[in-house]
Formats: sequence, C-alpha cells, structure tokens
Amino acid sequence: MSLQGRFALASLAAGVALVLVSWVGAAAWWAASEASRGKEAIAPRGGTDAASSDSAAMAELQLRPNPLREGNTPGQHSAARLAAKEGAEGKLAAGGAPAGAALLAGAQASTSKPPRDTPPSGKPHKGKHNGEPFDPIKENGPIFEGWPKPRLAVALTGRQDGYLEPCGCAGLDRMKGGVARRYTLFEQLRAQGWPLAALDVGGLVKSYGRQTEIKLQITAEAMRKMGYGAIALGKADLRLPAPELAAVVAGVPGQDSPFVSANAALFGFDAALTPRWRVIEAGGLKLGVTAVLGRQAIKELNNPEVQTIDPEAALNKVLPELLGQKCELLFLLAHATLEESEELARKFPAFQFVVTAGGAPEPPLESPRQVGGRNYLIEVGEKGMHVIVLGFYSGTDGRLQMRYQRVPLDSRFALASEMKALMKAYQDQLQTLGLAGLGIKPAPNPRAELLGTYVGSAKCESCHEPSYIIWKKSGHAKAYRTLVEADPPRNFDPECISCHVVGWHPTQYFPYKGGFLSKEKTPHLTDVGCESCHGPGEAHCNAELKDDEALKEKYRKAMVLTKAEAEKRFCFECHDLDNSPDFDFKTYWPLIEHYEKE
Repeated sequence: MSLQGRFALASLAAGVALVLVSWVGAAAWWAASEASRGKEAIAPRGGTDAASSDSAAMAELQLRPNPLREGNTPGQHSAARLAAKEGAEGKLAAGGAPAGAALLAGAQASTSKPPRDTPPSGKPHKGKHNGEPFDPIKENGPIFEGWPKPRLAVALTGRQDGYLEPCGCAGLDRMKGGVARRYTLFEQLRAQGWPLAALDVGGLVKSYGRQTEIKLQITAEAMRKMGYGAIALGKADLRLPAPELAAVVAGVPGQDSPFVSANAALFGFDAALTPRWRVIEAGGLKLGVTAVLGRQAIKELNNPEVQTIDPEAALNKVLPELLGQKCELLFLLAHATLEESEELARKFPAFQFVVTAGGAPEPPLESPRQVGGRNYLIEVGEKGMHVIVLGFYSGTDGRLQMRYQRVPLDSRFALASEMKALMKAYQDQLQTLGLAGLGIKPAPNPRAELLGTYVGSAKCESCHEPSYIIWKKSGHAKAYRTLVEADPPRNFDPECISCHVVGWHPTQYFPYKGGFLSKEKTPHLTDVGCESCHGPGEAHCNAELKDDEALKEKYRKAMVLTKAEAEKRFCFECHDLDNSPDFDFKTYWPLIEHYEKE
C-alpha cells in the first residue's frame, strides 16, 4: 500500500496533532530560559505552503504549553504522498565508548507519484463492529497531516512488554503493535528521505523465564535492524540472568550496542558494558541521549549483578558531559513512573525532552505537555502499540521548530518480511526447545481434587450430543488449527497455546497436570474444548456410570458454568483487548450458547 492513506489529512479529532515550537541549542537554551520569558510566539515560515498555512500557532519551547491545548486546531492541507525508497543510516558516538559520531541520514525523496490505493479491508467480523470491514485510517485516524519533509524525525518507543507482535488469532486487522509494522513505518519514513533517529525508553520484556530471555534476544536484534540509536534498560529487562543480558547488551561484532544507561550497570560501572550517554548525528543535528532507571524501579529490581546509583546523582554527573558535546537536542529516557519523570524534568530542564515509561496505556493524541513551561514530557504508551514521531524543521531565525504525531501501528502498515523472518526464527526456537527446554512443567490443578483430570471433548458427546454439535460448529473447536495455520505457525508457543487448548492457565502460560502437552501426546485436548470452560470431566464421567443419584447430581452441578459467570470474568481471560479486540459478549455468546435439561 502507498502512503497516500497513511499520510492523509485529518482534523485533530480524527487522530492528528501538530506541535509547532522553536528553541535554540540545548546549552544556550537552558541558560537563557528565564531571560526569554515573555517573548511572543514565532509564526512559522519557510518550508511548504502546507506548513505555513497551519492554524496551529508557533511557540517558544521554553515559554508556554502547546498552543493546541489553548483551543487552536490544525488546518486542512493536501495529502503528502510518500514513495518507497530504501534509506541509509550511519553510526553513533557513545559517551564512555570508543566510537566516533557519524551521520544517520535517510535517502532522498522520490518525486514520482505512485498510484492511489486504499487501505486493506480486512476480514469481516461479527463482533462489536457488526461485521463491518475494518479501515484502520477511518478507525484510528490519518497521520502526518500536511507534514513537509523534516530536517530530522525522531521516533520514540518503549514499554513493549514482550509483545513482539499482535497474536492475530482474532484477526490482525483490528490489532495494533508489532515490530514488523514498526519496521515498515521506519523504512517508509527513510524512503521518503526523512533522516530518522529512533530512541526507546526500555521495558522490552515484562516477565521472566527462558521464553522471555529469547524474546529479549529477538527484540534486540529487531531493533538493531531498525537502526535504533539509543535504548534504555527497564526494570524487567534488568531482572533477567546476567549472562543472557550481557549477550544482548554487548551487541554484535562490528556494531556499537545501542543500549545506554547513566545509573544502571551490569557487572558494575567499571565493566562499562553500556555507555552513560550517546550522541547521535542526524539531519545535520546533534542529539545527546542518556537514560536512567527510576527510584521505584531500582527498589523492585532485585538483581545483585546490576549496580545502580540514584538517578539524580547520575544525571548531575552526565549532564555536564552532554552539554559539552554542543548538542542542539537533549533527550532523557526515563524508565520511571510518570511522577518521577516529571520531577526529573523539573530538576533537569536542560533536557528539552524527557521520555517516560510511565503514563497511560495510550500516549496523548495531542501534543506532549510541558513541565514548568520549559521541557516536554513524552509518553509512549504500552505494548508497543504506538510510535511517537517528532519532526524538526529549521526556522528562518535559526531556531528549530517541531511537530508531534502519535502513530498507531495498525494494519495500514504491512508486515515487513525482515521481521517476519525473525518471528519465524523465534517460533522455531520455541519448537526446538519444547516445554521442557523452556522450563515449563505441569502444575497441580486446583480443581483436580474435586473434578479429577481432563478426558477430552469427545467423551462428552454421548450424553451431551446437542451441546457437542454446537461446540463442534464453533470457532472454539478450530482454535488449535488457527495456531498451526498462522504465519509463522505458533502451535509451540506457550503464550499462544494457553488459550487454544484444554488444561492450561490462560494468562500464566503453563499447563495443569493432565492438560495438553502436544498434538502427539495429548491429541484429545487440542482446541478450546468443553473442559476449557466447565473444568476437568473425569469425576463427572465416573459418577454417571454409577447408580448413586446424589453423586451424579454433585458432579453435574460442579460442571455448571453460568452465563453470569462467563460474562463477568471467564470469557475475558482469553478474549481480552490484546488478543480479541472485536470481542463483544452479547454478540459472541449466542454462537456457543447451550443448555442441558434440568
């Protein structure tokens, strides 16, 4: 798909916000911020008509909050058409690491106009959207309204929380996120000739265990392929075993590792595995970047192999070094709570941009808020569902001007083949290791004492034929097949298996004793079967073979799942917003509804 739809126009309500601000270099701006108060906003000049006709006012970065929050709305402009063309990128200079600064630049823009096309329609669903074809642009809004080519674009991400890609089991069209879509976005921007620098505030993974360690490796490789300039380390990232973490942080031969931290060091600061700051040169500008782990995260870290110091103490040491680099832009990646990040922004106003790992699940649609009328506090959301893009432009007075865009990683972005290859390697590794290699063992079932073990849905047919027929025609009876037919297949991924078979904890990703182990060992427990909802059926089946009516009644009642229970909690353990965004109980329930005679 071309970028016509992706970079089309929209009103502020449709999903686009512009921030037009200007400032001087970081060091001078910090020193002069108080003296500059009271200046009038500078009107945008130069560039294209699309930029100059914008009704959003220009503002001094250090003077006042984004003018869009004062009632202004962006004007309407002709769509910016971007053509696909491969970009180029350069190297990075790292504070405390032997590397020279080099340019990270995009290719020149194409002047040809590709033919108009439309966003993918997606599969019709019969959920809360009433089966309407999904249009991601209509649903989530167009992006980059009227943007001319910037001097520099900075992509900000974070809090991926282990979500390498949307699960896809309920259809990828309505799901956001994934490294494959992010890669496509970055390549499209570079292809248009936008010099791009990518920064991540950390939180690549969220859990622990062998699968999480593999995820971290895959994520780091994906981000290297995407050309990230700086990546912070989050609390969950730093909890992983030191050898695995060191292998990821060290990078690959011939390439500088993009990881950076001012106050958290694996094996201690003397080991110098990660630099304390970096300088990235892109679009003729110098970006100074450092990262810190917040105080609350440090308290919860609990990894003796990681040495930490207070974030403020670390920044007091690092900031003078960064200011000495004469950077036009300074970024602080704060893997901290929103409150901690705001406090850091107040105490260290030299950082024009403080990117936080705190905040709401979705980043603000409009511009980021200013702290004390000076620097910007930027949220990135969670689960890698959005990318924040800042566009920087040269003003006629020598100051930089900025635009802000929240980009939803939805189905308008194709799945990049480079990332799909990584996802296949990830799934292949899970298959090779198997449950035992991943350290996953069956756990005792809390319902086993009453209900016994699992017997499989086929055992239910002889006594419950009408209900069995309803189940057999439902999507539940095909759940395992969707994993096998996925691209790449995911039928060896515990995080996918858990909601597609019988006898697994749906959110903790482990089997109960007697639950599904593999298609070969437990073929009768594939799919979302009767026992996935009603519980193990062994005791009930055994009771039906006896003449004890009281015993029969006891286990019949024990197997009952009421509609109220299903609606309140049970269905949502698998049909959550991440994995089943189109789920609507009142629409889905009739598809599997069944009752037995009293």
